[in-house]
Amino acid sequence: MAFGLALAASATVADAADSSLKPALTFYASFDSGTDADLAKGDKRLFTLVDKQPKPGNHTDGMTRLAKGKGLSGGALLFTRRKAKWLLYDGVKNFQFAKKDWSGTVSFWLKVDPVNDLDPGYVDPIQVTPNTWNDASFFVDFNKDGNPRDFRLGAFADKSVWNPGNKNIPEPERPLVPAKSTPFNRDKWTHVAFTWEHFNTGNKNGVATLYLNGKKEGSITGWNQQFSWSGKPHRILIGLNYMGLFDELACFNRALTAREIKRIHDHQADLATLLK
Repeated sequence: MAFGLALAASATVADAADSSLKPALTFYASFDSGTDADLAKGDKRLFTLVDKQPKPGNHTDGMTRLAKGKGLSGGALLFTRRKAKWLLYDGVKNFQFAKKDWSGTVSFWLKVDPVNDLDPGYVDPIQVTPNTWNDASFFVDFNKDGNPRDFRLGAFADKSVWNPGNKNIPEPERPLVPAKSTPFNRDKWTHVAFTWEHFNTGNKNGVATLYLNGKKEGSITGWNQQFSWSGKPHRILIGLNYMGLFDELACFNRALTAREIKRIHDHQADLATLLK
């Protein structure tokens, strides 16, 4: 009887965790039937950066395209050329910002062999900022060097806060954390998620954590994570210099727990079916 009660309690907790994902979801693009988001608190359209300005739609001359039947379930985005124009979604409301005690989560899937599929140079599957990569920015990237290349999470506060002297700070001393594992594979999907908590508190208590395939890979700690996004349009840039498949992009307005991230990974299917 005790065992049965324990199973029931476990199932109840799991159901509660799943149901709590839906109200936290602010943006979701499945790429199953198109490039516009399935759910968006803001603008759902995909844009292309053309002459430094966002233009609605995909204008990459076929270098990036929807690949039907190549996703976890349904379609996915296929990036084929490093030089392709950058794609983005409007971050306003889709990637929720808070001036005080800010937290959130980003989740997506990649299918890529970093050693054989990526051209030389830094590769950012996602970057979110109103400025540049080192000024009030989140990103995950494949390092330009190494075999295999390190996969890293960056959470860079306002440049005036983390690097007030505008110095050439060595990478090990920057707000970066490399993954401990290298699970990426051309024939198998890898789930990527990162969370952040206690940003914009004015203290050095902000924490950003990277997860791969439902497992914690490392955290960025000990920084004053001040992001001055208020009044600035931020963008969700995807596939910067990337060459591979990209699927199931989701943004949440709180830091998901390790258990919730593991359940997204273990589900191995369209996120929408997990939210039903």
